[in-house]
Amino acid sequence: MATTLDNLTLEILAERCLTHFDSKKLVDWAVQVLELGYESNNLFVLAGLDHDTTIEREECFWKSVKDLNLEVEKNEDKLIKSYALTIANKAIRKEIGIDYAFGQMLKVVLASGYDNKYIAFFEIDEDLDYLNYRNLTLFNAGLTLENANDFILEELKIFAEMESLKIPHEERNQCYCENCKNFNTPLTISKFQFKRPFKYMVWGCGIFKSEKLKYQNEHNVKRMIIDKFKTFRS
Repeated sequence: MATTLDNLTLEILAERCLTHFDSKKLVDWAVQVLELGYESNNLFVLAGLDHDTTIEREECFWKSVKDLNLEVEKNEDKLIKSYALTIANKAIRKEIGIDYAFGQMLKVVLASGYDNKYIAFFEIDEDLDYLNYRNLTLFNAGLTLENANDFILEELKIFAEMESLKIPHEERNQCYCENCKNFNTPLTISKFQFKRPFKYMVWGCGIFKSEKLKYQNEHNVKRMIIDKFKTFRS
């Protein structure tokens, strides 16, 4: 997919939200925009501000945006979401590497305040640490050090598809009950035994209280949720 002015601008604006931002990237943006064939006095000036201050670069950047009649997203949440989708789709199309895409998604997680839309990438990162040091996972039973890239790519595909379908978050967080064959929000259920602790709590089906649940962090369950949503919409 060819680089466009909108994509370049989205990426530079999103990066300003994600991490400590080096304003030299605004200069790089100007050079790339000029290479695409766009021109303006402010754009030429910005492209030459290699050794100038952040204030000067920022001022020239926004003047360039105005010169180019660009409509930019000002809402940070929407900007981050658009950027996350861009990163996911680029990785899916093999335009960027999985390691880079995963690193950017982790920045998205942090910048979003650990928004549930992106939390799976944080959980994968946690599990990779646990696999390295303890040879176990907390969140993703199917993840190994050997299949990490394929696992992350599948998560990126699922994320992109769920976002494109606009699946509500409450549906994304449902579990699948193997007894009643329904998706539902699990409940905590009291259980009793003849030893301490005599009473304990477990997760159970929100309909029939069965403990035979497949949880929403499993890729196959996420795929089932996607298929269910597609069927419902068709």
